[in-house]
Amino acid sequence: MVLRLNKPWQFPVAIILFTASYFSLAWLIFQIPIQFDDQQVWPLWLPAGFAQSVLLLFGKSLFPGIALGSFFLSTISGIAGLSAYIAAFNNTLQAWIGVTLLERHRFNPNIERLTDVKHLLLYAAILPSCLSATIGVINFCLMGAPWSQFWVMWFDWWIGNVSGTLTLMPMLLTVKQWRTIGQQRHQTEIALWLMLLIGISWFIFCSTLRLTAFPYPLEYFPFPLLIWGALRFSQAGATLATLIVTNLATWSVAQGASPFLANGSTVHAIQSLQAYICVFALTALTLAAIMAERQEAQKQTDTLLLKILPSPIADRLKLGQETIADSFAEVTVLFADIVNFTEMSATTPPQELVALLNEIFSEFDRLAEKHGLEKIKTIGDAYMVVGGLPFPREDHAAAVADMALDMLKEIANFRSHHHQPFTMRIGFHTGPVVAGVIGTKKFIYDLWGDTVNVASRMESHGLPGHIQVTETTYQVLQHEYLFKQRGQVEIKGRGQMITYLLTGRK
Repeated sequence: MVLRLNKPWQFPVAIILFTASYFSLAWLIFQIPIQFDDQQVWPLWLPAGFAQSVLLLFGKSLFPGIALGSFFLSTISGIAGLSAYIAAFNNTLQAWIGVTLLERHRFNPNIERLTDVKHLLLYAAILPSCLSATIGVINFCLMGAPWSQFWVMWFDWWIGNVSGTLTLMPMLLTVKQWRTIGQQRHQTEIALWLMLLIGISWFIFCSTLRLTAFPYPLEYFPFPLLIWGALRFSQAGATLATLIVTNLATWSVAQGASPFLANGSTVHAIQSLQAYICVFALTALTLAAIMAERQEAQKQTDTLLLKILPSPIADRLKLGQETIADSFAEVTVLFADIVNFTEMSATTPPQELVALLNEIFSEFDRLAEKHGLEKIKTIGDAYMVVGGLPFPREDHAAAVADMALDMLKEIANFRSHHHQPFTMRIGFHTGPVVAGVIGTKKFIYDLWGDTVNVASRMESHGLPGHIQVTETTYQVLQHEYLFKQRGQVEIKGRGQMITYLLTGRK
């Protein structure tokens, strides 16, 4: 999202807040350096991830906040003149390039795809950090640092920016997900998970008791808690676990109590810590993205299944029920068919014909949903819908009658809009049916029984532009709807039947 600053005073206020935040975070990091070989090292440079997160979420127009915050930090740190300006330019350029690359590759800040994890690693962490390390170390060497240490300092600078970006940036991008997680997950589980994560991580990295009671390599013991967070709390859980564990691990090295210092080498400890941070962060992001992609795929599968089958039937199939057949004592089945469709298909291009059918039947689908009916299928230019299943309802016949009347109105509107001689025959009948799922491939939810056959005959033996019903249905609806008796009609397979034409609602 882009921060909308409609009033003139809002932009400078936003810049001031961003400047203060960037400066405060960087100053806090400077307070806990790691000392080795007469140098100070910051293995986890969080401002790199913070700056990119702000520009990505609120817009690149806030970039002056990075420059100002960096310049003020350099000034109070004793870096003045051209070097301070170079440092401000370098930090701003790093964030700007990272966000530009992410936007160009359509990065999703929710980090719900493996592609987003790859883009975050490459375009936010690795490449901008390479540029920042190059400019920064050259600036240091011009200030008096030995050029012989160029590549050592370059690597330390680069890995510090990478680890800082991978630690803080995903957390800031996904922090808004915690509001929905708190609504969906039990608060007790979240509290328990956080207590275990913080307690175990503190014991492993910061407690002196570990050194005497458990002299074993336990650095990867938080990984099960990371998996728990990713599985149960998705990206927000994984990134929060990363932030907590990696910061405690860094703090322990700075305080000289880290298990990474077991061999007494500060250089080895820093390198081990940075490798640990990168592995932990990438594992968290990858696991969370895989879970998100699986959940999205399952959601799409469920959505597709619900477009084919009624909800309770889909649930029974997912539970492994192989044979589904239910009897319904009374439902109302409707068939509708476009008149002269065969002749029309011979003179209309296929693409145009399919587009017309899709427009008509999509509107019928909307009507079926409006009236609480279950669409069964379309067969060519025929449309079949039923009321009273899979959930029985007493007003199934009335609901079908209302839809039939609405269908005639929609066809009239369609005919007027497209200037096509469209008309339909509609028929429905009330009675018992058996409903279920047939087959294992390309299965559909279908109906069987004499009621279905009679309803089909009501449509096929009906009149264009009219709704024909049986006497059984007429007896159910006669008090609420208007009918015109058609009289004795020869019905194929049934002989003479008295039918009625539904004309409206009383």
